Amino acid sequence: MPPRTTKLGEDEHGELVAIDWPDGDVEQMLQGQITGTPQATGGRSGRHTDEVGPAPRVSSNGGVWSSIDLQTFSLNSTELATTVKRFRDEMYRNQFPVLLPAFSHRCTTCGTAYDEERDVCEVCGETGFETPSREQKERLKQLFDPVNEDGQSLASLWKYEEDYQSFYGISTVLARLRYQRVERETQVAGRTVTSVGRWEPHAIEELVHADPMRVRPVLDEHNRHGGWWTCPAHRDQYWEHTDLTFEGDADRPTEVCPECHAQLAEVGYAETDGRGDDVKRLFLTHEIIDWARHFPIRNGLDGRSPILPLVKLQAILQWSRNYELQYLNPQNDQQLPDKFLVAYGKNVRESLRASLSEEESKNPWEEGRLMYEGSPEDVEIEILDLSTSAGINGREPMVERLMSQIRAMFGVTDAFENELSDTGGLNAEGTQVEITNAAIASAHQDTKDKALDMLCRLIERVEGHCDWELAYVNPESEDASLSAVDVLEGIRLAQETGTTVSVEDGQLQIPDQQIDPAEPASNTAPATEPPPDEGQPQQPPDGAGIQNGSDPTTQSPQTPDQ
Repeated sequence: MPPRTTKLGEDEHGELVAIDWPDGDVEQMLQGQITGTPQATGGRSGRHTDEVGPAPRVSSNGGVWSSIDLQTFSLNSTELATTVKRFRDEMYRNQFPVLLPAFSHRCTTCGTAYDEERDVCEVCGETGFETPSREQKERLKQLFDPVNEDGQSLASLWKYEEDYQSFYGISTVLARLRYQRVERETQVAGRTVTSVGRWEPHAIEELVHADPMRVRPVLDEHNRHGGWWTCPAHRDQYWEHTDLTFEGDADRPTEVCPECHAQLAEVGYAETDGRGDDVKRLFLTHEIIDWARHFPIRNGLDGRSPILPLVKLQAILQWSRNYELQYLNPQNDQQLPDKFLVAYGKNVRESLRASLSEEESKNPWEEGRLMYEGSPEDVEIEILDLSTSAGINGREPMVERLMSQIRAMFGVTDAFENELSDTGGLNAEGTQVEITNAAIASAHQDTKDKALDMLCRLIERVEGHCDWELAYVNPESEDASLSAVDVLEGIRLAQETGTTVSVEDGQLQIPDQQIDPAEPASNTAPATEPPPDEGQPQQPPDGAGIQNGSDPTTQSPQTPDQ
């Protein structure tokens, strides 16, 4: 009889199938019938060899789980799909990006930046200072909305990249730049040469998504970034660093491009044709913005998918649902086994079903034997053994535990909401889930330190300076943020109380000062005194003055740009 199968995922190279397996000597069956082992071999571990060149992504190598399309598998899985979507939406439900000044004042002579106002520069002794450029801030706003010809804003592009953090553990954004040739003096073998040109970026055309499975980092023999050199204007060829000449501590080789005689630039990434290693295009180091947040490897140039350790849990959940449907079927007269196989490969169900339907003296399925008619290199097998508790009631706690473990990977925790003491427990809503602010704040900070700071450095490379930082709204303080109407109301109250306030970038600034708020006489005057005449100013009693900041009702929190 044919085995019961549950299709878990499928991609262009095969399908992932869960197969019920009876008790028996399963390990001996695997060794006797299928030469391939359940574990990945050393040649498929994804480790970069000592050769210089593009390194394959770790998500595309190593084991039965990473062989499947993690994106397709996740989108077809209830717990994974809903958890990934909820975490992504929570990260980008507020205004993004928030432009914050990178410094308070900067010396116009030496460029030293300070976090507070200074009268004299401590480095050069000059007195000229400047604040962050408002003109650059307006240019950045125009650049970030939109950032490409597809009409994506920076917020929508970064939100789109968030899915790749989950599916493949790495996000990649390509910055298309416009270059111009400049002539600069350079030192070659101790002498000045003025005829050497250099290609420098002078504008960002657009920011677009790059497929991390095809755009791979170029690593040297020490697993460090780099090792190839090319001309920014002529990228049809490249040279390895061992074939070039470097003088002293020079950051570029003395050799130049044979076509335009410009200095060479280091290659950071190469686009391949997917599964193969044929190089289609080369990208310079600063042209790719990539970041790995969950499990970074190779100095952050690659990352492991957080879904990778959850595939087995999700497979058990999906098989358990199939188990429950069989258990509730009134026509089912047998207990399903606790063991099942997870097979990935080409035509897995057809090949297995063909071998099991052959006429033999004994049914091979009852006998616990399995034959795969295809090539052993086209299939991978792993055995999953569930708890030995029998019956559907024994599986319910296990299912709840697995669902919690999947959600916990993304900071989604179980919470019991609307607990009513007078009703004796939870209401009909039961168990709820929530995403902790700590998980979102950590993801915000990690993305800022990697991706957003890299984008700021690229802007500085193109424009010569970047006076602004890109950040998120703090999820812990967003409920206390003031709207534009609240800011205007705060200004009105400040005028009535004689408080000095200022508005910078849509934020209400209140310096430390003595504030004498006007309070209603009914709250402060003795009961024996008559109320003041209408229109007469009300005076607070002695000692009513307070310091701003000592009373939370007199201090307005700062808000991001509206």
